Amino acid sequence: MSILNLDVHQLIVFYNVATEESISIAAEKLCLTQPTLSYHLKSIEKYAGVKLFNIKKQRVYLTKAGQDLYPYTKEIWNQLNGIDKYLNSLKYKSIRVGVSPLVQNQVAAALSKVCKLHPEVNIEILNTVTVNIIQEVADMDIDVGIVMSTDYGNSKVKAIRISEGERLVFVVSPNFPLAKKEKVEWADLANVSITCGQQGSLLNTLVTEKFRNEGILTPPHIMVNTLSNDVLKIFIKEGHGIGLWGIKEVEAEVLSGELKVLKLPEELMVPIDFILNQNDEYSQPVIKDFLKYIKRELSTPTVIQS
Repeated sequence: MSILNLDVHQLIVFYNVATEESISIAAEKLCLTQPTLSYHLKSIEKYAGVKLFNIKKQRVYLTKAGQDLYPYTKEIWNQLNGIDKYLNSLKYKSIRVGVSPLVQNQVAAALSKVCKLHPEVNIEILNTVTVNIIQEVADMDIDVGIVMSTDYGNSKVKAIRISEGERLVFVVSPNFPLAKKEKVEWADLANVSITCGQQGSLLNTLVTEKFRNEGILTPPHIMVNTLSNDVLKIFIKEGHGIGLWGIKEVEAEVLSGELKVLKLPEELMVPIDFILNQNDEYSQPVIKDFLKYIKRELSTPTVIQS
């Protein structure tokens, strides 16, 4: 006899009828009509070739063969419940998100909406440099990365463009000397401390290359640290050099007058990508929703136009 000839639905029906000792109760529990349930019971008896139960005064009594079959169907029922729980847990596992400091505010806003839709999901945010995020996505140590687009050079990573250009701005305290200038040239920044991320970050590289392309021989004095954005903003507000951030990361401080945007000859624009492991089809609902909301947040225009 081949196991493939068995109808699992009939075994589930048999188990529930035997457990409840009632066709009507089992039918309600399984959301089946009583005629459908009776059909399954007759079918499994026909397949077995023996009587498995008797019905007296609407109560079900198992025969000796039915009693012997019952433990097997109970095991199948428990295994199917276990499989169902496991498959559902795959949809709602913890999600680890690597985030570039450039878009922390937008990511936080997007994840706030995602958490309302999926309160059962634990979302962990890791703030680190892009190169680290790329490697951890490749190694499947984190699920999703939101980073400044680059040449990834890693076949294990795939990128989805979510913003063609996020505006970067240099900001200073209103009392900082450069804040008094109507227009600031790149050369004005050559001898000033610039805070722009951690060692090895793409922002560091971007600023250094920009100075080189402008023909400025004196390299920028870049302050490297691992402090949070909030702490760094305090330093800049107190007049300790210049900060470089995405415009939306400092929009509130600029509007309140705590920081001032330096007007340079041209704007710095960087594309942003949503990166995943090449083997991940982002089938989890939480990741799909996160992608949708982060795109929406990045497309929201800033109030500050200049």
